[in-house]
Amino acid sequence: MKTKFIFSAAIAALGIGILQTGCESRKKAEAKYEADSLKDDKVAYDTTYKSEEIAEPVLAASEKHFDIAVKYLDGKDYKQAAKEIGEGITAIRTEGATDKGGLKIEFSKSVKHLEQQQKLAGEGKLTSAELKKGFWPAEMMVTHYAIEKWESLPEFEVKSNDHLRVALDGIESKTADAEASVKQEGKQLVNETRALLKTAEQDAGSDAQKARADLKLQAAKLKAYIRKNI
Repeated sequence: MKTKFIFSAAIAALGIGILQTGCESRKKAEAKYEADSLKDDKVAYDTTYKSEEIAEPVLAASEKHFDIAVKYLDGKDYKQAAKEIGEGITAIRTEGATDKGGLKIEFSKSVKHLEQQQKLAGEGKLTSAELKKGFWPAEMMVTHYAIEKWESLPEFEVKSNDHLRVALDGIESKTADAEASVKQEGKQLVNETRALLKTAEQDAGSDAQKARADLKLQAAKLKAYIRKNI
């Protein structure tokens, strides 16, 4: 009986020990999870938000040159296209020179890649589609930057119609090689939005008023689509 009691007490003590160890393990796991989350947040800030702060002036300075280069390539004016790509490279070098962090490497990679594209343009061997798919930040110049900037607006306002048009062009470009279902969904949203824009700008009275209200709802659909597919 005494042996049985001692054995039972030992089992109980072991159970308490396991329970305590389990609680401690859970607390340690929770603490580690919280620490990892904070670390992830810091990494996200350093690599994303901070990068955007540094990259934005670079993008803004060189964006117009890549837009113009695309038009020249579409018109097969390769000499002028090469010149504009060169201007874009200069803008990246000038604005990106102030960065001493991780983006400096990205800027260097971009410049090297764009120099190769500039050479191909000069030889008449570059298409606008190839430039649009170029290394970062070249592709951001022509499409993605406008989408990011528009998507980050706290609340979409119809007064930004021109910016919205650029974003719609960007959606088409970014999903050109996407799966059929993704491409079809994007095409439908883009067509709907363009129709609403036309009504809001060209019609009068209740139709225009309704279109402006519908645009606000449409913006939410577009933002959701961009986050999911682009």
